[in-house]
Amino acid sequence: MARAEPLNIVSEAWPPYIYEEAGSLKGVDYDVTNRVLGQLGYEARWQLLPWRRALHDTANGSADAILDISPNPERLQQYIFPHEPLSRSESVLFYRIDRPHRFTGLQDLRGLKIGVSAGYVYGNPEFMHADYFSREPAASTEASLLMLMHERVDMVIMNKRAGQFTLRQLGLERQVTHHPLVVSSGALFLAFHRSPDMAALAKRFSSGLSTFKRSSEYLQILQRYGLTEL
Repeated sequence: MARAEPLNIVSEAWPPYIYEEAGSLKGVDYDVTNRVLGQLGYEARWQLLPWRRALHDTANGSADAILDISPNPERLQQYIFPHEPLSRSESVLFYRIDRPHRFTGLQDLRGLKIGVSAGYVYGNPEFMHADYFSREPAASTEASLLMLMHERVDMVIMNKRAGQFTLRQLGLERQVTHHPLVVSSGALFLAFHRSPDMAALAKRFSSGLSTFKRSSEYLQILQRYGLTEL
């Protein structure tokens, strides 16, 4: 058999999409990406990095692709995005149950400190540019939630599924909850370094992913992580 071509992929640990457990990587988008790339004749080599580093390494070609990135005008110039997304992300506000804050719209955040993930782009321009509350960056989802528990921030914005998963890991699911109102949402992609070879692969990956999503194996992966609503 022909030897699979290696492909270096980076991301940040972001359960249930990609994370490490008992020394092995797993996650819904990790599993799907591995399967589709394998069908295309590629062997994915994975590295978990801080998000800013993952962005930098993919932009300069140290890595071939970055997992679970959302597009914006700047990123569309830096990376090659396939047509087909892997998942969708919904960002909500988490808060301590014993320190609730009203939230029916962004104006309710006036004067508050909101924890954010460093280097993340939330697909809500008003949230990103508003000057009536402060945005306090943290290095990871876990770090953001610990900032919340230590009262360094009033609320934390993060992907709903990632927040719920991390709360269970930290044993904080009875102390922290989230508002139902979605602040931003958008598609998540495997984006590639901007080069002719990667542009061709992005097209093949998009087609392969679209086909794989119609398979029973794709549904089995979703069920494995309790994400059948995708």
